Amino acid sequence: MLRPRRENERQTQSMFAKFARIFGIFMTLLYICMGIFIMFAGDTMNLDIPDTMKYALGGILILYGIVRFVRVYNSTKSNRNRYED
Repeated sequence: MLRPRRENERQTQSMFAKFARIFGIFMTLLYICMGIFIMFAGDTMNLDIPDTMKYALGGILILYGIVRFVRVYNSTKSNRNRYED
């Protein structure tokens, strides 16, 4: 049997959703920045990684950051629709 939600339960869930959204956006930016850093700042930091590996790893990190952003955006959109009911 379903019980009605209390106001404080909804507030707790929304606080967790806000934290998860902010953390997801932060991690998205971190992955994209790390990808750019590995691709272009590797020469100044004297990383002993071949150029093809730098670009491959940087590209993978950037793509993963974009995928994470899409997932955060979609989950935020679905959470808003769920709480509007």
